[in-house]
Amino acid sequence: MSNITLAEEKTNSVTDSNIALFNPQYLTAISNFAQMMASGVATVPKHLQGNPADCMAIAMQAAQWQMNPFAVAQKTYTVSGILGYEAQLVNAVISTRGPLVDRINYDWFGPWDKVIGKFEVKKGDRGEYRVPGWQMADEEGIGIKVWATLKGEAEPRELTLLLAQARTRNSTLWADDPRQQLAYLAVKRWARLYCPEVILGVYTIDELEQRNEKEINPGAPASRVSVSQLTEPAAAAQQQSSAPPVDSDGIAADIRAAIEQAKAPEQTTAIRAQVEELKQKLGITDYTELKNKVVKRHRQITTATTVNAQLKACKTQEEFSAAEALVRRSERDLCADDLERFQIALDDMRSEFKE
Repeated sequence: MSNITLAEEKTNSVTDSNIALFNPQYLTAISNFAQMMASGVATVPKHLQGNPADCMAIAMQAAQWQMNPFAVAQKTYTVSGILGYEAQLVNAVISTRGPLVDRINYDWFGPWDKVIGKFEVKKGDRGEYRVPGWQMADEEGIGIKVWATLKGEAEPRELTLLLAQARTRNSTLWADDPRQQLAYLAVKRWARLYCPEVILGVYTIDELEQRNEKEINPGAPASRVSVSQLTEPAAAAQQQSSAPPVDSDGIAADIRAAIEQAKAPEQTTAIRAQVEELKQKLGITDYTELKNKVVKRHRQITTATTVNAQLKACKTQEEFSAAEALVRRSERDLCADDLERFQIALDDMRSEFKE
C-alpha cells in the first residue's frame, strides 16, 4: 500500500476533485496530464490507453486521495462499461485517507478450516481457474469483525460480517483466500456505513455485478443429474411424482459451463430454452442468474459476429470508419477477449485505410 501513497503536500494545493471542476487553472492542468497519461502503453492498462476522459477521472480521484495516478490506474478495470477499482486499492484508501485514529482491526471467527484450502481446479477458455470446493453449510458460523475509532470519538465502531453474507463472489480469490476477500469486503462495508465520503462513487467488481433475487423458500435437497440429461427431449424429461427430485445445484453448474463454452447463437438459444424448461427445478435464484448469463453471452456472440463481418467487408476509408465506430459502440456488449481482438485488428488495418 505504501508504494502508491504520496507524501502529503505541505502547501495548500487543491486536491479535491469537486473543487477542481470550478478551478480553470487546475482543470486545464489535469486535462493536459490526462492526455499525456492516455498516451501511455506499459504504464496504463488497456482500457485506459487512448482514453483521456477516463484518465482524467482517475487522475482527479487520485489527486483527492493524494496518490500516484499511474498506480491508481493499474488498480482499475471495467465491468459492463463502468469503471471499477480493485478491493486492495479501496482498502488502502480507507486506511490512509479515512478519518481514523488508528488502522482498522480484524478478528476472524468460526471454523475457517472448513473452507481454507478447500477449492477445486477447473479448466476454462482462459486456462485453469479455482472454484470453492465447500458447501454453503460449511460456511455456517464463519465470519469476521472489523473495528476502528473515528477521530474525535473514544469508542471504536464495529461491523460483523459472515462469509454467508458475501453473495457476489466474482474473483477466484474467494476460492484461494476467502479470509482476505471477506476482510476486504468487511472494510468496504464498514467505510460505506461510517465514513462514506472517503469512497463515494468508488465501486469494486463485487458491487458492479448484477445481484440476483434470493429464494426464501427453497425446495428440499435433491439428487444429481448428468449433463446428457439436460439435452434429452422434453418428453423424456417428464418425471412421475414418485421420482426423486433433481439436484438444482448440479444442473446450474452444468448450465454455467455450457454458457461459458457457447460459441454460436444457436447454442445460447438452446441453452436459454433449457433454462426456461428447468425454471421450477432451478429455483428463482439460479434461474435468474442463468437467464441473465445466457442472454449476456448471446448478445456477446451476436455482436462479435456483426463486428467481425463489418471488419471483413471494409474496402474504403468510410467503411473502416464505420467499423471503428461500431466497435466503440459495442464495447459494453463484447467480451474482453473479443474487444481486444477487434481493437488489434483495427490497429493493423488503420495504416491501410489512413487518409
